[in-house]
Amino acid sequence: MSGVFQNSRTRLLDSITSRDNKIYQEMLDNVYEALDNEDKEGLKKLFAVNAIKENPDLDNQIDAFFQVFEGPVEIEPFNLSAGGYESIEYGKRQVISTNSYDITIMAGGVRYHIYMQIYSPDDFDKDNEGVHRLEFATEEAYNSEHFVFHYPWNAGPGLYYQDSAEKRDDLRWIDGHSWSYTYYDRKLTADDLRVVAEKSDDFDRFKAAVGEPNCAWDIYKYYYYELNNGLYAVVKVDHDLRPKDYFSNGKIVELNLFRPNAIVAIYIADEENNLETIWMADDIVKVLGRYSYFISVDRELTEDFFKSFALRSNNINKLIEEVGSPNIDETWYCYYKLSENRFVGCYYHGDNIEELFVADSEDRLYIIWEKDDES
Repeated sequence: MSGVFQNSRTRLLDSITSRDNKIYQEMLDNVYEALDNEDKEGLKKLFAVNAIKENPDLDNQIDAFFQVFEGPVEIEPFNLSAGGYESIEYGKRQVISTNSYDITIMAGGVRYHIYMQIYSPDDFDKDNEGVHRLEFATEEAYNSEHFVFHYPWNAGPGLYYQDSAEKRDDLRWIDGHSWSYTYYDRKLTADDLRVVAEKSDDFDRFKAAVGEPNCAWDIYKYYYYELNNGLYAVVKVDHDLRPKDYFSNGKIVELNLFRPNAIVAIYIADEENNLETIWMADDIVKVLGRYSYFISVDRELTEDFFKSFALRSNNINKLIEEVGSPNIDETWYCYYKLSENRFVGCYYHGDNIEELFVADSEDRLYIIWEKDDES
């Protein structure tokens, strides 16, 4: 048995503890009380000190909401299914709790859906304890195809209210997702961005030449630039695609491949779809709609080889021994290049290959071989 003591952990809470659940319910009750009493200051005091500091517009948000909200609150029956994140380090605990958008109330003849995010407890920073985001959406807005809550990547702490079924002006829908939008007075074309990337794949230099993106998904490093034809160029910056240096036999093996600020691809998208890739780094390929690090190997492979191999063995190490390392190696999947934009994909678990299939840049085309129950 391991004698290592785990001092630090972060986990997703499927259901927060009864104590945390009670704290969350008490905060909801405090919100309802402030609404019933039209107590603007009381509502503001429920927000965390840090949340108030981060949002200088919070007073205006609260004032604007009270102008349209008419109490008293009638709470509709529901089963609170709060969840969130928990961090523990050296005995200190932080819990970020949210609900699953299932809280509904009636007030002034209007039905509201409520979302609330709170930090409690936070032993690392007591000024974080309290409400961070409180959102109200009318039934009409909530049921709209364009409805989007104010997620952390779209908005900071605050009180947000939506009553329209129309698209929000502060968002843009790109590649099937909504993103917080900033307008810049400029005209860009796909060729403009391609030329810059061809000169240097460093994203800081790219921004110096082109400007800041209109939208961003920072956590996974996607950056969106509005083009003059109404479409968007999506700049994908490296996010653990290329291998990092690693530790082996007491030494650091320097690969010099991991470049977290390098552009790996630029593609064009409309509101719903990735339309076409206009630039890609030499060591990156697109398979099944994903960009992956590609190792070039001088060899010729055919589908027939993989079909015949599967009749002899389903061992992944045996396959690598016979044909060499795959061109793309990912968790549970690897890919061997057959020709331009055509690959054999190998799904494996442990040492055992479960399936061999043919794929191109966008789609899984057909299965070559798959393991049956008796294999």
